[in-house]
Amino acid sequence: MILLLLRITYALLLLVGITGLFSLAPPDTHLVSTLIIAAVLYTPLIVMLPAVIDGNKRQATWLCFVLLFYFCGYAIQLLDPPPVRTLAIAKTTLTVMLFVLAAMQIRVGQQKAAQPQEPHAD
Repeated sequence: MILLLLRITYALLLLVGITGLFSLAPPDTHLVSTLIIAAVLYTPLIVMLPAVIDGNKRQATWLCFVLLFYFCGYAIQLLDPPPVRTLAIAKTTLTVMLFVLAAMQIRVGQQKAAQPQEPHAD
């Protein structure tokens, strides 16, 4: 259940972040420019996709580390005027949720690793 919520939150954060770039871009901005900015800003988060797919505790630890940078950026955007602030509230909330879910996934992975393995009958 935690892994499913982790995947949904991850997808929502990417969706809100990338669509926010397109919606807040000035009207005369070229599409390619916005795509380049989106690629630069969200490549580190996209690189963490295996952590969301597999739920590996090591990869989830790295996801938490990367999310700290996004949280700092979104927290600064909370001081901006309303159109940016509204998206920043959503992105900050999703980042915190994703961080907590990744931390819970790490905890589940530690508990599974601590359980004794059953011997296989040959």
